[in-house]
Amino acid sequence: MKSSLHHPTNESVTATHTIGTEAPALHSDTRRIVVHTEPTYTVHIEHGLLATVGHHMRALSVTGHPVIITDTHVGPLYADTLVSSLQAADYEPLVYTLPAGEESKSPEQLLHILNFLADHCITRRDVLIALGGGVVGDITGFAAATYMRGIAYVQIPTSLLAMVDSSVGGKTAVNLPAGKNLWGAFKQPRAVFCDPDVLHTLPREEFIGGCGEVVKYTFLDNPALLGLLTKEPLTPQSSHLTDVIAHCVAAKARIVAADETEQGQRQLLNLGHTLAHGLEKYSHYTMPHGYAVAIGIALMAHLGFTHYGLPAEEYRRLIELLRAHHLPVTTEVPLDYILEAARHDKKSHGLDVTIIVPTSHGHSERITVPHATLAEQLTASLADV
Repeated sequence: MKSSLHHPTNESVTATHTIGTEAPALHSDTRRIVVHTEPTYTVHIEHGLLATVGHHMRALSVTGHPVIITDTHVGPLYADTLVSSLQAADYEPLVYTLPAGEESKSPEQLLHILNFLADHCITRRDVLIALGGGVVGDITGFAAATYMRGIAYVQIPTSLLAMVDSSVGGKTAVNLPAGKNLWGAFKQPRAVFCDPDVLHTLPREEFIGGCGEVVKYTFLDNPALLGLLTKEPLTPQSSHLTDVIAHCVAAKARIVAADETEQGQRQLLNLGHTLAHGLEKYSHYTMPHGYAVAIGIALMAHLGFTHYGLPAEEYRRLIELLRAHHLPVTTEVPLDYILEAARHDKKSHGLDVTIIVPTSHGHSERITVPHATLAEQLTASLADV
């Protein structure tokens, strides 16, 4: 069955508001956003920041040997700049390079990293540095959570998706054959350093994928972002790029501070992800994560329109926003496969699953339904296509 969407007729309903629309105020000149978790840390957003990371780490009193973990795409572009910055601050960094791609987010690659650390006598006084996108950040964080029962790490995200989402909040993991992110831990970084300049070398497909996570925040935090992005879709050259990154980070920081270990409110950040993970698995992880999230958001928004009160106009605006950023809103993946993969999702509890459904602009709800009910609702929602 092709999973796709139709254009609704106009109707008006009342939605239940689950998350507020006000994001934390940003310090407009410094772009520093404090994440109030345990421990507390700061996300720094600044053009040219990569060349001064060593100075910032000294300011944080980070000692020991830094171990940079990067991949074969990012390393040749930015590892030398980071190494020079660390050496200028009297650090003696090591570099470990992963093969680029989602396939490296595996138990096998995790073991290679841990053995590298042990072979080089890395101790709890040392620090790991994730230089890369979501895959590098996730596996580095999990290595930090598990090596010697925990050592410090720093995130330096180099993709839009990692800057606005995965580098913040302390979720770390690798994939298992049964599904994505099934082996992991919560481990907060010491700091996050975002340099928007590195996005100029990001492949177009990856930048577009990151926009999928940006669009997600329009339904989780600040409705004003919708107007901004609709008027001027985000590109690496956008004058408001840094502001958008800071807005998304501030939104996530607020949610994570309220629910660090995802017992309730933080699940809202999984909008689009429950179905997205099935899409990624079906593609053998060749589908970019942000593209899968965009399709998942579109499917959940359509479900919100047909079953949970999302107004027709809000549904249409969301689909238009995804398309304006060149993101997919339909899929040829069989719905049965997507739903079966959802049974392995972390929000699945026996016969039930918690889904995140947009109900009005700027607001989404956590709704727990039986897997059978979700299948019936999605099938009915898409039946007239």
